This record gives sequence, structure tokens and C-alpha cells, in this order.
Amino acid sequence: MGGDQDCCCLACVRTQEVGVVEDLGQFKQLLSPGLHCLCWPLQSVVGRMSLRIQQLDVLCETKTKDNVFVQVAVAVQYRILVD
Repeated sequence: MGGDQDCCCLACVRTQEVGVVEDLGQFKQLLSPGLHCLCWPLQSVVGRMSLRIQQLDVLCETKTKDNVFVQVAVAVQYRILVD
């Protein structure tokens, strides 16, 4: 009894997701899908981001050369790239 014991925690990241790991509140790494071992309470998974294509609908108001304001609806599709 006594001695140094590390507290380990298992984190599971689903398919089509990446996990964001912080080490004492600072960004450390991205976790790929699968089972990972973290040194809790120093490291923790603070978020999960989807790798699927997502869409963001934006309504932009702009001014033309003849001083007329027009509203343009724009759909932005994006996805997270993991290198």
C-alpha cells in the first residue's frame, strides 16, 4: 500500500467523430475514433466534433453600388479535416 498510483480513465470516441483533449486546461491533441487511455484528472476529453459534412445557413445584408441594401441567403457546407 502507499506508493505512486496513476489514475487512468478510458475514453471512447465514436466513428465519424474526433475528441478534443485538454491537459490542465490547455489543448493537447485530437483523438481519432476508438478507445483511448487518459491520465485523469490531468487530461480530459472536453469536446467531440463530427467529421460529417455540416451546413451553416447565413443571411447576409450588403450594400450595392447604387446604395440599395439587399439580403442574400448563403448556405456554407463544411467538414473537419484530421491530418
